[in-house]
Amino acid sequence: MHNYSEMILHVVFNLENQKQKISVDLLRQKLIWEADKSVLLESKIRSLIEKGYLLKENNSLLLTNKGRIEATGISKAMVKDEFSKKIDRLTRSSAYLDFCEEVYGYRVYLFNMMDKQQLDFVLGSIPLSADDTILDLGCGSGSTLNLLVKKYGCRGIGIDQLDDDILDRPSMAITYINGDIDRISDYSLKPTVTLSIDSLYFSKDLDKLVQQLNSIENNKMYLFYSQYIFDEVFGDKSILHSHNTKIADVLNKNNISFRTIDYGENERLLYENSLIVLKKYKKAFEDEENLDLYEQKLKEVMMGLELYDNNLASRYLYIIDGM
Repeated sequence: MHNYSEMILHVVFNLENQKQKISVDLLRQKLIWEADKSVLLESKIRSLIEKGYLLKENNSLLLTNKGRIEATGISKAMVKDEFSKKIDRLTRSSAYLDFCEEVYGYRVYLFNMMDKQQLDFVLGSIPLSADDTILDLGCGSGSTLNLLVKKYGCRGIGIDQLDDDILDRPSMAITYINGDIDRISDYSLKPTVTLSIDSLYFSKDLDKLVQQLNSIENNKMYLFYSQYIFDEVFGDKSILHSHNTKIADVLNKNNISFRTIDYGENERLLYENSLIVLKKYKKAFEDEENLDLYEQKLKEVMMGLELYDNNLASRYLYIIDGM
């Protein structure tokens, strides 16, 4: 599989996981092809269809079973490599730490869509005691997990595929598993609280993952999830409603009761604030030779703000009280 073909399968896989209908135009936007690569993109799509990895149906591109198996492996490897390199550099950046303090309200390295109100909820409104064990799915560098363990004296378990040397290890009460969130049952974990902050998108089988988490006795779940529509013409805006997102579909399918908190306005304001604050630190990023990271973050923030400006985004916390 050539690089272009791998990238196409990776993007299709991630768009499908976010409940998107995928057109060639949407793929072109997400891949940010140079002008001379447009013909190449279409030829690679044709090749992937001919090889049985993609299916074209009603102008929409879909992964076949064969394509999903291939794309799952490609996507896992790409995400691990991309996130390890990016987060490793950001956790060494003083400019990014200053940015986090202003945007998130805490002087720790964060890489998600949590504003201070959401972080305060996690730190103050999730019922935790020293007897609890909290599982952080896709814990990143471990910043949020560390704050929780330090505050409550509880045990913490973080799962991520980042390289080990990126993880922050200030406490013996925290165990890190360098592994796959889809393999929860393999690790024989018994958390009393499971936290997922913008990590469910990386699951290759969200239905199975939720079933595994729900089968753990007395395991309360707090799942933060943003739903986007990347193609206004091709997309279905009903998926932005709290009971129609990808995670809501899975919870409803498995008859799992949940309640939600709407954090859409928080995310919109976070994008607005990020744009203002980020520009203040452009020179600092440049002095660290991290201008490319600044530009990536700027592009991400502007895209998110545009989605909210066009009413194409929503964000919710899903709370499952456990059995």
